[in-house]
Amino acid sequence: MGNIWKSVKKVVYLGIIKNKNKGFMINIEMKKRGRPSKAMNTNETKRRGRPSTKLFVSTFNPDEVKLFRGSDLRFSDSLFQPMKTNREIDTILSTDGGLMPGTNMVLVGGPGSGKSTVALDMLADFTNQGYKCLFVSAEMDEIAHYKYCKRMPKFQNVQTLFLKNYADNIKDAIEYVFDQGYDVIAIDSIAEVIEMYKDTYRTTESAAEFWFLNLQDKHKKGGNGPGFYTTFINIQQVTKAGDFAGSNRLKHMTDGMCHVERDKDGLQRSLHFSKNRDCDKDFKVYFSIFQDHVHYSYETVNE
Repeated sequence: MGNIWKSVKKVVYLGIIKNKNKGFMINIEMKKRGRPSKAMNTNETKRRGRPSTKLFVSTFNPDEVKLFRGSDLRFSDSLFQPMKTNREIDTILSTDGGLMPGTNMVLVGGPGSGKSTVALDMLADFTNQGYKCLFVSAEMDEIAHYKYCKRMPKFQNVQTLFLKNYADNIKDAIEYVFDQGYDVIAIDSIAEVIEMYKDTYRTTESAAEFWFLNLQDKHKKGGNGPGFYTTFINIQQVTKAGDFAGSNRLKHMTDGMCHVERDKDGLQRSLHFSKNRDCDKDFKVYFSIFQDHVHYSYETVNE
């Protein structure tokens, strides 16, 4: 028996030891030392170097194409009930007076024209009436926003997402928050969100813009947890020449383009739409910021 165990220690494969004299058989299974065999499970082996580039090909199925008539479409009646600020600005937001659910508009203007102030003023009015609103701040941090609210106490009740805190996972953060469902979401600004997305995921501007527009389209149609037809107020800068700082696709995919203008002397500010699918009015509404409030008028108001 001692001789058998000495021979066992030398075995490095699965085999059978047979002793004719003793008349018994021992099954031996031992692991081989050294490097693993090349035949090992490839799922357990991690390859070094850059990850392989996979080509995803979209297949087209003609059976999935659907055509509709207007009479075929069905939506909740809540989609046609405007959200009113009960201020003069309602008259240019829609024909029915107020901001319509399920739309996306752009507030475009130069630095200091009042874009963020107008957006927050609208959100504050809606919030005070019980609407669920969100301000996505990609430019201001908590300190800057706190100072803003000290000057304009009305803005303190607006729920705010400070996007700089989630720069490493901006996509997951935005999609998670949006899925909670909101009546109105204001984004300050389009350019900053797209730039952060590009930097985080090392992608192109067109890819970031594609994600941004598709996400808004999803939530406009009620594609969130509670089923809100979310309206988006997107803030965007203009170029030095005063033109819209964005792609033509971004410009055409929005339902409304509202221009926020401020005279060189800074005394007169105005709002007007160059495009609004919800309204047939094209006149200006003037506004001024003083005494902790935004004041609107159909005539010029001086500070």
